Amino acid sequence: MNMTYEKDITVKVAWKYYHEGLTQTDIAKALNLSRMKVIKYLEFARSNNIIQFKIDLEQISEKDLQAKLIKKYNLDDIYIVPSANEDSVDSITIAAAQYIEDRITSDTMINVGYGEAVSRTLGRLHISTKYKVTFVSLSGGVKFYMPTAIDQSSDYYTNPNYNHYILPSPLMVSTDSLRSNLIHEKPIKDILEMIPYSNLTVIGIGALNEKATLVKEGLVSLREMEIFKSYGAVGDLLSQFYDINGSVLDLKLHNRIVSTEIPLLKTLNNVVAVAGGIDKKEAIIGALKGGYINILITDENVARSLLE
Repeated sequence: MNMTYEKDITVKVAWKYYHEGLTQTDIAKALNLSRMKVIKYLEFARSNNIIQFKIDLEQISEKDLQAKLIKKYNLDDIYIVPSANEDSVDSITIAAAQYIEDRITSDTMINVGYGEAVSRTLGRLHISTKYKVTFVSLSGGVKFYMPTAIDQSSDYYTNPNYNHYILPSPLMVSTDSLRSNLIHEKPIKDILEMIPYSNLTVIGIGALNEKATLVKEGLVSLREMEIFKSYGAVGDLLSQFYDINGSVLDLKLHNRIVSTEIPLLKTLNNVVAVAGGIDKKEAIIGALKGGYINILITDENVARSLLE
């Protein structure tokens, strides 16, 4: 198969469908193709980023709901995407990636948290090579930050102007003293000292259930999660658990986590939380009440529940 020819046809099909507004049947006649071929070319165009959708985030957020939430939780902004039938992580990470791209107008330093939402957001970024973008990890556990294989077309690794400063440490270590020694080691200390100078910080919000990254990675058991709940925990930011008012709990686990302490988030510019799904409602409320985030990107079901 001639890939150049295939790509040329794909571009023509996508152009006629999305820009000229022709139907699949019209395109099939115009290009002497079967309708099934047209459908395949459109699917190929979508999956290979030949077409990229940019929807005005300001337009999709319901203004009244947006304004009420900004006022109630003292936010700088909130973006509300339509709730998906299945995977809300997909929708909110598309919006989060676009939010980040739209705000990169010069060389930029971005702090990144861990977990599925952050990973997928990073994997969807397509930033112009005219800007240098530096990614700095907020916690240990390098694999959490990396884009997943979901978006093979990601330029996260191939963009020559992306620099990465990843903490050379596990997320959780075996003893308090080991953690204390690690964060004073020069390679880790140097990276932690970069964090306050960021332009943007992107984090996820964890709920206390079996979907939590900490549980999936075997760092915390469901039994331990139940104990944390009995202490009043509703969610975690950077592996630090807090209650419904955002107060960090006094847990032994926190002394073994190699991570930025979450009160520091209050001092950073443009802290963006990417979190959706109604099971995260309490975790999101606690993070908002704690004042850890400035911008929330979530889905409509969650947004409405935050006003209840």
